[in-house]
Amino acid sequence: MSNLPHHPFGTEISLSDLSNRLSQAQGWEAKNRLLVQLARELPEFPVEMRDNEHRVSGCESQVWLWLERKDDCYLLAADSDSKVIKGLLTLILAAYHDKSATDIQNFDFTAWLNELGLQRFLSASRGNGLKAIVTHIKQHSNM
Repeated sequence: MSNLPHHPFGTEISLSDLSNRLSQAQGWEAKNRLLVQLARELPEFPVEMRDNEHRVSGCESQVWLWLERKDDCYLLAADSDSKVIKGLLTLILAAYHDKSATDIQNFDFTAWLNELGLQRFLSASRGNGLKAIVTHIKQHSNM
């Protein structure tokens, strides 16, 4: 395996874990605080991966994404220069890390954000940035 940073999202911290934790956080401030705490659980992203090849276009903040296929699943790592975006990346990692191409294609990230009550708190630029990241992951897993 490559030098992909190991993280707990999608494996030890599942979608249902995050759904439960976020549904218990009342209001945007509590949810935002939780996202920032989750962001702290992401490992240091290798400096050599912070390049244009790994940068996701369409995001206002800088976002780097690494995807690697291993057997029938896709492994992901991500980072951002924004703490809030980094927290939102943990949701993307929980949704798509260590999943099959079919699982990735079939998961509706926007619907999940709506279920969690997060979509209404996202600015247009953050929402568009998340959409760009998810689109990138789906396109890559569809190759």
